[in-house]
Amino acid sequence: MLAVVGYAAFEFAGHITSASQSSAGAPPGARGGPAIAPSGPATPGTSPAAPSSRPTAPSTTQAGPVAGPVQALAVVSAVAFGPNGTSDGDNPQLASDVLSDPAAGWMTDWYATSAFGGLAQGTGLLLDMGRTVTIAAVRVNLGQAPGATLGLLAGAQPVAGAFQTLVTRQDAGGSVTLTASRAVPARYVLLWFTKLPPDGKGTYQAFIRGVSVEGQP
Repeated sequence: MLAVVGYAAFEFAGHITSASQSSAGAPPGARGGPAIAPSGPATPGTSPAAPSSRPTAPSTTQAGPVAGPVQALAVVSAVAFGPNGTSDGDNPQLASDVLSDPAAGWMTDWYATSAFGGLAQGTGLLLDMGRTVTIAAVRVNLGQAPGATLGLLAGAQPVAGAFQTLVTRQDAGGSVTLTASRAVPARYVLLWFTKLPPDGKGTYQAFIRGVSVEGQP
């Protein structure tokens, strides 16, 4: 009888001691419940507890290069085009010669530096196709002196800020083909100089002696 009572007392004391040790090792507020691992960045080589909910940027779809057959497109008119549009283009009286008299062609004003002497950010020639077309390429003859930076731009309206750049060529000279990097329907084509070549006279000036346009009508 004494042995049974003693064994019961021993078991009772053991349960109390085990419960006390378990409570002492648990973090505050977790008594009686399962331990919760602290959250944090995933260890390299392991998977995070939950997929990221960070939003992704919307995708942008751009038209690719012109596909399919192209043909020569007629240019209706050519006018000088400056930073403010057709109101301040260089040598406007010569612009139409690009179409009617390619040997004479059109030229920019001359400037003291290749960056227009700090007087302008660029100058160019605006081609009116007469209707909306898709430009594939424009061929121009810039004369012999290299050094021009020339962009091919297209737009729906003949106003500054309404054009998209399709391609840019640096150190250009002689016969140059500007191939559009993507298909953009447009009525107006702008040949835009942002750097001028030397003209052999100690100044800087760009020439366009003839121009032809290819694309899809």
